[in-house]
Amino acid sequence: MHVADVLTVCVLGVGLVLMCGVLARQRYMLRAPGALPVAIRRGATRWTYGIARFAGNELRWYRGWGMGTRPTLSLRRPDLIIVGHRAPAAAAELKALPAAARIVECRGPGGRVTVLAFSESAFTGFVSWLEAAPRS
Repeated sequence: MHVADVLTVCVLGVGLVLMCGVLARQRYMLRAPGALPVAIRRGATRWTYGIARFAGNELRWYRGWGMGTRPTLSLRRPDLIIVGHRAPAAAAELKALPAAARIVECRGPGGRVTVLAFSESAFTGFVSWLEAAPRS
């Protein structure tokens, strides 16, 4: 065998191991209590898929592709206000999201807008979690 063949096999093997690691992480995180798949969009960027988990007063969102164990984004329940929700309407949204998704626009501290896409049942759980916040 040539050196190039050995290097190609090694690179493909490492890539396969990394892909298996990412998929194993996703499966592990989705099995945790309170975990659900959520797409997120901040500003005018594209939709990014990930896994969200309710943890006390926070909704912790982890990027779907990656090996990181820290949340990419944490949304605090007392700071979130639902501005509106709807079904995907634009052609770009229908390409990126399932037709049954619920798109939720939330406003956080400083007026920062975060747009989340849930399944219908996850949307119901999200609204219940927000409404269950202790009032001050």
